[in-house]
Amino acid sequence: MSPMRVWIGLVSLLLLLLLPGGSASAAPPARSTGTGAAPTPTAGSGVRIQCATEGAELYLDGEMMGQTPFKEVIPLSAGEHTIRVSRLGFTPYIDVFKVKAGQTTRIEVDLTPISGVLGITSNTVKDGPAVRVFIDDKFFGKAPLETEVPLGNHQVRVERPGYYSETFAIKSEPGKRIDKDVELKPLPADQNPYLVKQPQVKWYQKWWVWTIAAVGVAAVATAIIVPVVLSQRTICTEVDVCTTIDAAPITVEQQSLQQTPTSPMQPLLLSHPNRPQLVPSLTLRF
Repeated sequence: MSPMRVWIGLVSLLLLLLLPGGSASAAPPARSTGTGAAPTPTAGSGVRIQCATEGAELYLDGEMMGQTPFKEVIPLSAGEHTIRVSRLGFTPYIDVFKVKAGQTTRIEVDLTPISGVLGITSNTVKDGPAVRVFIDDKFFGKAPLETEVPLGNHQVRVERPGYYSETFAIKSEPGKRIDKDVELKPLPADQNPYLVKQPQVKWYQKWWVWTIAAVGVAAVATAIIVPVVLSQRTICTEVDVCTTIDAAPITVEQQSLQQTPTSPMQPLLLSHPNRPQLVPSLTLRF
């Protein structure tokens, strides 16, 4: 056997002995299970949004980022992301994009105007019934309201129970916004069915009416009684004779009187033996 073959055999034996340990040490690392942890932004990677329409809301991966315009780069992790840019009166922009590690992705967003926007506010909205907004006799919502309006001319009516309604015309144009602050005036108290009315007090139920009546009755009574009293005192002081009627004592006399009428026209005056006789007395004062 040549020395070359011996060396080849020894090398093969050594490889067989070292192979199990080498394969175990070369095993690939375990993969991440992805249990919902949010990807962290990669250093130097992100997205730059360019949108000519101001005031549009920007959503990245379903999260509200703010309103356009965005002048700085928004940091993002490498991989795929979703974007949504929307504004009332415009078609929304929805897309999926990729971000590479250490790079910035540029996205140009172009929103197309398709309808007008109407904003209604009212300073009468404090409590009680709400202010309702109708466009072409169709209910659109309650104030404060912000809604899209189809293109063209429309009639807007704003109403609230217990108030005068207000109607005005608008012209809806693509991408243009119309703001209106409506001040509704309340109905008169006698025409407002929603106003809580206080019970009306009748004239004879007021306190001052009875006070005046009592004072009047007292005055009339004084005017009648005082002259009568004064006149009685004058009679008794100015004349020599003042008549009074006193109750005379009751006397019972048993008499058997038989009176014979002296003339045919004179009636018989018979006194019953048991009937009391009342005799008035006259007192003379000198």
